[in-house]
Amino acid sequence: MSDLLAYLPAVAALWLGCYELRLLRGGSDSPFAVRHLCRFGFCMAAAMALLAAPTMYLERLWPWLPQSTHLLGREMEMAGLAFLPLTVIEIGLPRSRLPTVRLHIGVTLSAVVLCAALFLCSGVRTRHGSLLAEGTGAVLLASSDAVFTGYSLWCLAVFLVPVHRFARGRGPGALRTGLRLITASVTVGLVWALWGVSSIVTVAVDNRQSAGLDPVGRTLGLCCLVLGVLGGTAGAWIRVATAVRRWVRTYRTYRALEPLWSALRAVSPGAALELGWPSARLFSLRRSEFALYRRVIEIRDGYLELRAFVPPDARALADSALARFPVPPAGRAAMAEAAVIAAALESARIGPGVCGDRGVALAYPVDCSVAEEAAWLVQVAEAFSVAGLVEHMRHRVGCSAGDRSAITDGALGRDERRSGQGGGRRRKGRADEQGRFR
Repeated sequence: MSDLLAYLPAVAALWLGCYELRLLRGGSDSPFAVRHLCRFGFCMAAAMALLAAPTMYLERLWPWLPQSTHLLGREMEMAGLAFLPLTVIEIGLPRSRLPTVRLHIGVTLSAVVLCAALFLCSGVRTRHGSLLAEGTGAVLLASSDAVFTGYSLWCLAVFLVPVHRFARGRGPGALRTGLRLITASVTVGLVWALWGVSSIVTVAVDNRQSAGLDPVGRTLGLCCLVLGVLGGTAGAWIRVATAVRRWVRTYRTYRALEPLWSALRAVSPGAALELGWPSARLFSLRRSEFALYRRVIEIRDGYLELRAFVPPDARALADSALARFPVPPAGRAAMAEAAVIAAALESARIGPGVCGDRGVALAYPVDCSVAEEAAWLVQVAEAFSVAGLVEHMRHRVGCSAGDRSAITDGALGRDERRSGQGGGRRRKGRADEQGRFR
């Protein structure tokens, strides 16, 4: 398994090359720059595959294979790095005091030829995945490493400076995010290139160096290339991440409205709209947002149905709920709203009531977007789900309804008694009049 992990840097670079190739075939505003990035990705993928530690184990097949693989991997890595400054030049980023294309190509050819010549003249030999050199050969091998390290730092610095300047002037968005990730990738690449100094020191002290990437170099290379892939593909994965974030937010809002929606649906079951798929399962982003929009409409219709059952003492009920269930100032409006809804639901269960203070009860937001409306309803639903709130409102509304019923029954009894007494007097008066007429 560890042998396969050694090829992860090659996979990351290959991914970047394939992505840029796809952009190139699909059309781009800067085809030459995209072509350079594509070549960079493929060259780095080949270099990382050749310099991976498992590749060096093939020395048993051919004694000179590790030396050839090491040299070819170094040359491919230098060729890949050479395309980074060319990318900056093709895009046209500000590059004060930076080399021209002709100068960069000249430096590249000189470095590639000199590095290969010094390595071949060093007379290195391999043993157990290490390169060995003695005497003058060790000096030549260290010089080859120095040329490779210096050229890597040159290319990365030439690429980093204009990209960093350009990223500072960009506004928020995918472009700035991608440029910042690329800047971070190049910064790690500089550390990776500086780590090449350890090979020079090892050759100078011990006359040996690793034929492939050591664990530190492999880790730095993987971080550098992964950051580069994320930066180069930022336009694609940021859209996906944004869509996923919207889906999660929509789904959580949809589920958070469940208690309030269920309670209102019990009062007005006809307000529920059939969506054509299970309401508890949301699939695509478009369907999720559409389902949330429908749920907000259903709650709005439930509000309209519930207005006929608002108790006349809604303000007092809301104050009692706030006293019984204290909340921070930011949540007092939602708690008062939830308390009135619970009271209205209980009134609807008992029977129609008299409409109360609509300025306090069911203060539904107006002139707001669907997102703002849903956010407000989520606060109300969370307050509505507070343990004990519904039972407290049921008790208060039940007591109020009982008091009103008792008052009404007493008034009716007095009226009946008055009616009975008045009728007796009228009957007695009629009898006296009939006696007089006799």
